[in-house]
Amino acid sequence: MSLTPLHLHQNGAALLEGWSDEGAWRILLPWPEEVRSLPWSRAHEWKELFLELERSVPVADHSAPFLGGWVGYISYECMASEEDVRPREMHPPEPAMFFARHRTGIFMPNVGRGFSPPLAGVGGLTPRPTVKDSLDNGAHARAVEQIRTAIRDGEVYQVNLTREFTVAGASDPADLYRTLTDSNPPRSSAFLRANDCTIASASPEVLLRFDRVHGIAETRPIKGTIRREGDDAREIETLLASAKDAAEHLMIVDVARNDLGKVAPPGNVSVSEFRAVRTLQHLHHLESTVRATGLQDRTATDVLAALSPAASITGAPKRAAVRMIRELEPTARGVYCGAIGFIGSRFVELSVAIRTAIATPESMRYHAGGGIVWDSDPVAEDEETRTKSAAFLRYAGVSE
Repeated sequence: MSLTPLHLHQNGAALLEGWSDEGAWRILLPWPEEVRSLPWSRAHEWKELFLELERSVPVADHSAPFLGGWVGYISYECMASEEDVRPREMHPPEPAMFFARHRTGIFMPNVGRGFSPPLAGVGGLTPRPTVKDSLDNGAHARAVEQIRTAIRDGEVYQVNLTREFTVAGASDPADLYRTLTDSNPPRSSAFLRANDCTIASASPEVLLRFDRVHGIAETRPIKGTIRREGDDAREIETLLASAKDAAEHLMIVDVARNDLGKVAPPGNVSVSEFRAVRTLQHLHHLESTVRATGLQDRTATDVLAALSPAASITGAPKRAAVRMIRELEPTARGVYCGAIGFIGSRFVELSVAIRTAIATPESMRYHAGGGIVWDSDPVAEDEETRTKSAAFLRYAGVSE
């Protein structure tokens, strides 16, 4: 059939790229049959809706990553309610939670980006707009020092501090998505129309991959980053030798182990891969895989609630870190640092919604952050957030 840009105009239409360990899939979902969402006033009810959606998809044994079900997202604030943190009164334009049901789509397994996916945008950017930084004028450095003080006082061990970059004016979300994903989309890339917003995500991080048939859950926290500048061997050696990144990564893996331990039988949580290097277009990351087995009597909702919000974008101890994030970050995260993905008949898979932009007809925004530990340097942490935002800032052509 002929694919046209009109296919992804509809509310709830989506594109998933990657989403498999056996070769990248491209899953085009232009025909949503139903949409469900939560307003911000009911963000704390996210588990009830997720469980309802999960139960509406019968379990089936197959090897494909997704053969129909629900595609959408859960905001960070929904998930933070698991740690008794309520959303701000000023909330983002997207719903607190949004999913669309797809009974069919167009599935292309094991393909590279041989052509630009058919994504229709809404217009162009204005020339060289100015970016608004939620932690500008030294606020980011001051927040880093506040976290270091809390670490010194024994209140936390690590806090993931994020900032929001906002650019006013109309944009083309399709071009933005292509810029973020480049020619080799990361593992959990997604493009989603949700009400009057478009979400473009180039996330490499798996929050939950749950096998509903065999009762196996995995989470793959990423923590530890270095800019990719042309000498991969030297850069990877530097990353692996970093004591700061090693300590940061170990703490987050321990939190993930503890989270899965809330729902898994004793002795059924393991770290199947530890501090593996993952190389992306602009960055090298450290990733581990934490696995839980024996979950046949658990729902994906149970496991997701135990993991919420993700360890890699909160800190340790999680509850104290989440509360400090609420205190230090002046804007809501929304979709960013929440979860994007699908509820399918065999697998439920959700990313940690990092490397994610949200576009409306009036503006687009992009968040970036990093884990702050005692050894963190404010200048280096500032540079890390800008490295993670490089593709977005370059696309926007902003003058800071």
